[in-house]
Amino acid sequence: MKAGLPLLKLFPAPQTASGKAWLVTFTDLVCLLLTFFVMLYSMSEPDPARYQRALGVVPGQGRGGVGAPPPSATFTAESLNREKAADLGYLRRVFENLLPGNTALADLRMERRPEGLALTLPADLLFAPGDAQLSENGRAALFVMAGVVDNLGNALDVAGHADATPAGSHWPSNWELSLARAQAVAAALHQAGYLRPITMRGHGDGRVGEVAGPAEGNAQARRVELVIRDHGGPR
Repeated sequence: MKAGLPLLKLFPAPQTASGKAWLVTFTDLVCLLLTFFVMLYSMSEPDPARYQRALGVVPGQGRGGVGAPPPSATFTAESLNREKAADLGYLRRVFENLLPGNTALADLRMERRPEGLALTLPADLLFAPGDAQLSENGRAALFVMAGVVDNLGNALDVAGHADATPAGSHWPSNWELSLARAQAVAAALHQAGYLRPITMRGHGDGRVGEVAGPAEGNAQARRVELVIRDHGGPR
């Protein structure tokens, strides 16, 4: 070691901390403030009206906008347990092709309604007057129809109708007669191979006004309708 060498050159003084050390404290403070405001907001109750007003200024939003999925995206346990429904226009064409060459369905009438495709058979074809036992012609017609509807996933309703003539001593009212006929038709469809659930209804003479005028009203009022719904039925 050379004599007279300054000690500061041999043992340099330790360096001080950087001048930006205050940023650590500042960052901690900002994080604490952010956490405080998040907790404060989570405990508050939002105002729905204010939320809707805010959405109203966004084009294409508002009712049915943000947070409202389209109906096709809404799933429930019931909807997931349904079969896929066939197009009713296609079904009508299928039955129209069956009618010319099938005498059992010669008296079948079809009508597109809001609830589905209604296939109407006159009760005089299916039953004897005042009776709920199917005739041979009725069983033949239902056998053909079961072969078509068995391949569908659509829900199926069977509705019995009666005219205003008293049902007789065997039935308390026309309602019991119409329901018994709906049950007989549903049972025949099951026997013919249709294994899905069927909704049965009896309307009695409550819908006589839906058919033609008084001259032929009674004959057309006595009927059984198979209504193929536009949605799927239970699996």
